[in-house]
Amino acid sequence: MSTFFLIWCNSRRIFLFFLLVSFMVQCNLSFAQLSLTQVNLDRVQQKKVKELVQKQSLNGIKYFDDLMPSCYNEQDSLKYSFQRSTNVIREVIQKVWSKLKALRPRDEYSGKMVTFGFLYSKRLNQIFYADDDYKDIEEGEIYFLNLKLLGGIKNIGVALEVTKVDEENKTIELCYLNNGMTEGTQVVKLAETNEGNTKIIQETRYRNKSKFREKKLYPFFHQRAVNELHNNIRRLIEEN
Repeated sequence: MSTFFLIWCNSRRIFLFFLLVSFMVQCNLSFAQLSLTQVNLDRVQQKKVKELVQKQSLNGIKYFDDLMPSCYNEQDSLKYSFQRSTNVIREVIQKVWSKLKALRPRDEYSGKMVTFGFLYSKRLNQIFYADDDYKDIEEGEIYFLNLKLLGGIKNIGVALEVTKVDEENKTIELCYLNNGMTEGTQVVKLAETNEGNTKIIQETRYRNKSKFREKKLYPFFHQRAVNELHNNIRRLIEEN
């Protein structure tokens, strides 16, 4: 009788243990698996950003966790183009870095050419729209942006993932997502000038499925987009 009771108790413990493990796994899966269909497209203003989300779904991407960055591959460096832009912000580097990280994406990407659609935070497993009060850049955020070209004749939806925020070197890295026309990495880094101001440097290593677009179109439009972004950043930081 005693032996039977011990076996029954042990069996029950094992059953409860597996039940608990199963419950925890289900909770983790339900937390991790945020579907692209959960994007409220009524809260996204740009048509091309909406189409970008729908295109990902058509390509078989069901969840945000399935979206993977397609970063610059140093071992394949000869197949990438390179572009570098530099601007100066009249403020000390530590203040620029602190303010830069705290900018709202909707304010940062609010020009005539580049506008903010929405973002997905991997850490919070949550979607934030342009009218949400969200700030503080961190790794694992995916930005969905709209690029307006030729005065609006052509619009393109673009997605970038923040893959690195380096406090020590004051550097932010963003990678294009896979399944897009462009692959590569944008690196934003700060450096102190001799006058005590801050130099903001943006280096982009990229390649495009179309060599014509990579060599002829991308450099021109990317330079304009970066200049607009840097002007927004400088204005937001110097005015506050």
